[in-house]
Amino acid sequence: MTKLIRTLILFLPFVIFSCSSDNDGDDTTGKTYKVRYEASCDNPNTTLRILYTTKNADIEHISEDAKEVFVKSPFSTELEMKYGDYCYISVYANGDDGETISDELTFTSSIFVDGIKKAETSNKTVSVSYYILTD
Repeated sequence: MTKLIRTLILFLPFVIFSCSSDNDGDDTTGKTYKVRYEASCDNPNTTLRILYTTKNADIEHISEDAKEVFVKSPFSTELEMKYGDYCYISVYANGDDGETISDELTFTSSIFVDGIKKAETSNKTVSVSYYILTD
């Protein structure tokens, strides 16, 4: 029995040391990213309604958590976000101010992270792009 206790005492420091060094140098949870959202329409006279996240948003409540802007095409904004944040942008025609909205309009939304394009979508009537900051 004492041999077993001595063996455990001898190997305990190795187990503790190996467990404590698992996360050394891999602390990505505090990492920040420069995120740029871009949106456009093939008709620059169309007023765009854009929703985009500025922090970690609840995916089920994007419309409540996102920032909403109304602008003419093209649109671009840059902000700093954290590891694990959910990047989301949607773009479509506003239509509230009497503009004629055609099914022929093409909308494009893009997400850039630290200058690298991570997501881009082009569609008729609406464009949605999303990306999770995990790398």
